[in-house]
Amino acid sequence: MIQLDDDGTTVTLDLHGLTVDEALAVTRRTLDLAEARGRVTLKVIHGHSTSGTPGQRTIKTALYNALEQGFLQRYQSNHHRQQGALILSLGVAQTNTAERIRSTEVWPP
Repeated sequence: MIQLDDDGTTVTLDLHGLTVDEALAVTRRTLDLAEARGRVTLKVIHGHSTSGTPGQRTIKTALYNALEQGFLQRYQSNHHRQQGALILSLGVAQTNTAERIRSTEVWPP
């Protein structure tokens, strides 16, 4: 199960425990909802992505690859890579709804 917190401005999404494909799907769904509800920031906690297997795809590398390939361009105006997290600025919100995003809306993907 994912952990998700929405304070009405910033959505924090913790992807620990998910597979890479699950994490990407949940991130996309959360971005869709955050954009639709007028949130300003999405903080995606991916962890440090230490893997015992060289070349193994991790959530961190998959998110950064998606960012570099433009899959997140539609959503974000700026990004900041933090240790263990990716912070996406979602641009100017046209509408901000009071309805909070719940984990059951994005999980299962």
